[in-house]
Amino acid sequence: MPHSLVESAKIYTQDLLAVCRDYPYHNPAHSLSVLDRATYIALAEDIDNIDLEDLQIASLFHDTGFTEQYEKNEHVGARIARKWLEENWHPYERISKIEKIIMATVLFSTPHTHLESIIQDADLDNIGTKSEFIYSQRYLNELRSVGGKDISECAYWQFVYKLLTKYKFHTDTAKSERHEQQIRDVEHMEKYLTMIGCEIPHVEPDSMHEV
Repeated sequence: MPHSLVESAKIYTQDLLAVCRDYPYHNPAHSLSVLDRATYIALAEDIDNIDLEDLQIASLFHDTGFTEQYEKNEHVGARIARKWLEENWHPYERISKIEKIIMATVLFSTPHTHLESIIQDADLDNIGTKSEFIYSQRYLNELRSVGGKDISECAYWQFVYKLLTKYKFHTDTAKSERHEQQIRDVEHMEKYLTMIGCEIPHVEPDSMHEV
């Protein structure tokens, strides 16, 4: 039996992302996690089958740019997706839509459609969970070991605090399931910053920058 387009995309992207298998955070499992969460939110919010398929494909490709470069990789992932989709005869207008969904995973970008909102919420789903600190520690390890960032503990955890404080979930599903724990995460991060002797930053609207 031939694979569905989503299954074919999963096989292709997981093979492509194998070069990132040792990344502490942006590894193949992360892409599958985003796929699962995006699918869950989409089904909860009655997304139709065509939009769901395009969202799932975007989720699978959204981190494939890491296979070529670490920073500003989203446009690379969009290019990789376009090439593969063109080879698989996906409709042109849907390819353009998928590219925009992928680009919505740029941190602090503004989503313009429901699907872009869903993938943002899915990509940052560790916010508002009890595992948030664990995943943040993995990302710090990755920034240092893979991204080559010379970042101090204070600077990084202040960034995490700003992210936890600033990011607002877009979808009703994520809001209802993550908001209360997100508030607790902010409180825990304030205590942690105090414990390690770091200043709790003041967060100004629209003042955030990616690490």
